Amino acid sequence: MNRYVAFTTATAVALSTTLAAHAQDPRADFSEFFAPDRIATAIANSAISAIRTRMELQYDHLSADPMRGIVSISGIVARPLLPYDQARQCEITIERATLSSDLAQPFQLAAELDMNMIGARASLACVERDVALALRTAGYRDLPLDQFKIRASYQYTTGETAIDSTIAINGFATMNYSASGTILPRLGEFGYPGDPAIRVSRVVATVKDNGGWEAISQVLPENLRDPVTIRELGTEAVSQFLSEGGLRPLGAVERNFIGELMSEVEAFVADPGEITVEADLPPSGVVIEPDMYEAPQTLIAALGLQARSTPLARTQILSVADLAAIESPDDLTPDSRIALATALLNGSGVPRGEALVPDLLLSLLDDTDASASAAALLAQATLESDPQTAYGYALIASAGGIDRAVSLLDRLEARMTTQDVLAAQATHLEQSNSPAPITLVSGNDPRKLRARALRHFTGSGSSRSYARAYYYALLAEAAGDIAATSVRKEIEARFGARGPDVAAAWNAVAADAQRQAIADWIEADLPSRYVTN
Repeated sequence: MNRYVAFTTATAVALSTTLAAHAQDPRADFSEFFAPDRIATAIANSAISAIRTRMELQYDHLSADPMRGIVSISGIVARPLLPYDQARQCEITIERATLSSDLAQPFQLAAELDMNMIGARASLACVERDVALALRTAGYRDLPLDQFKIRASYQYTTGETAIDSTIAINGFATMNYSASGTILPRLGEFGYPGDPAIRVSRVVATVKDNGGWEAISQVLPENLRDPVTIRELGTEAVSQFLSEGGLRPLGAVERNFIGELMSEVEAFVADPGEITVEADLPPSGVVIEPDMYEAPQTLIAALGLQARSTPLARTQILSVADLAAIESPDDLTPDSRIALATALLNGSGVPRGEALVPDLLLSLLDDTDASASAAALLAQATLESDPQTAYGYALIASAGGIDRAVSLLDRLEARMTTQDVLAAQATHLEQSNSPAPITLVSGNDPRKLRARALRHFTGSGSSRSYARAYYYALLAEAAGDIAATSVRKEIEARFGARGPDVAAAWNAVAADAQRQAIADWIEADLPSRYVTN
């Protein structure tokens, strides 16, 4: 038996030695070591280490997903250094905090930064002692923050910067703030760049009571709970602030704002609800010069601030009667159907519903007066779901001279193959019964031919057709227009460096356009029209 065991052991050792020469345990390679999530986690931890030089900070879990632009931390406990908290009693706990960026389309349309904290609590030692005493008297043992969210975005296409924030305190109030604007360059003294102006397009702030006034009013004297008394005291305090202590007179707009605000405050004290301050701005916004935003008191008149019980958006909600037309669109006029479709696309006063727009507008494509506007909205509604169909609608819109049809065409072509684009343009010309291109040639100025080429090439003022654009560019060049050559080369460059299939498709289209241009050049005797001595 011992001989058998010894033999078995020796055999196993020999076998393992042989296999070891051919196999190894798997080892991590450089791709795993330098994985994006590992690098992002290391950077996040380094940032937290830097924060720890300013406060005591610990957490239970951290995850980083750089491909989605998200860093998530849970189980946070922070003890910041505060000048009025010598005993180091301030402690903030947060169940979960996320920092995200560019969630939908990274770096394509906008740069976004979104911070969201959920389930936060701060001890009363984190606020000034007078405030802490008042809160303790009102029955608060800490500050329960259900949510704190702030989002900042920068639109690449317009340069607009937007900030949205929500603060929800359990059993107290919910505060929301939203603003957007564009920084504008401005010349200062001696023609050098100065402080920028700001084109403001949105400003709104709301406060919704969740039991906070009831708690605070318990610690106020009886006379300060009276709505009329609060209105009078508030009117005097706000007037003193806006008039800079009586040094500047108040205008009519400012006095009206104070009256509206104090009326809302009086109603709020009597029956706690919501107070909104919102700027009533035109669609293009208003430009605020530096001397205006450096003195906040002047912004009331400049922005047209209004004090209301609810935001303006709630006054623009469509009624059920207005929405009934979705089921029976033929009962509405074309203008009303277009207005309803616009509201569905933008989510203005009705839940966003791009899918409902085709049923609402398709029949308007046969209406000469409304077809272009309807086609533009149909293109927007189907842009993401069906780019090829949307492109056909956008061609109709461009032929009708609709604003921004060119940008719609560009966005759609980025989602389509060149072969599909050329086929869609040819189908549109056929279905729209477009006249033969030679019949549109008039006069003896070759620059008119170049203008037609540009309109068809861009889709501004005429339906986009690369074949038609090339045709007119060939005629303009032959007619002696000195700028036509660059137009022709620009059209040809549109199809360069896109692979052999695209080159073959364009070569076939270009050959047909060349044959037609030469045939029309001869049959219409265009040389005699454009020749000069």
